[in-house]
Amino acid sequence: MLFYIGTGLQLVGFTSVGLCLFAGLSMGDYGKLELIQFVGGFCIFYVGHFLKSKGASS
Repeated sequence: MLFYIGTGLQLVGFTSVGLCLFAGLSMGDYGKLELIQFVGGFCIFYVGHFLKSKGASS
C-alpha cells in the first residue's frame, strides 16, 4: 500500500514542479508563489520516494 501512496505523491510532486517551471517560462520570471510551489513539489516528490522505497522493501 505504501508503494502506491508513494507513487501518487511522486506524481503530484513532479506535476507541481513542472507547472511551476512552465509558469515561470511563460511569465519570464519566478515569483514567491512559484518558489513555494517548486520547493513544495520537490519535498512531496522525495517524501513519496521514501514511502515508495519503504513499501517496496516490505
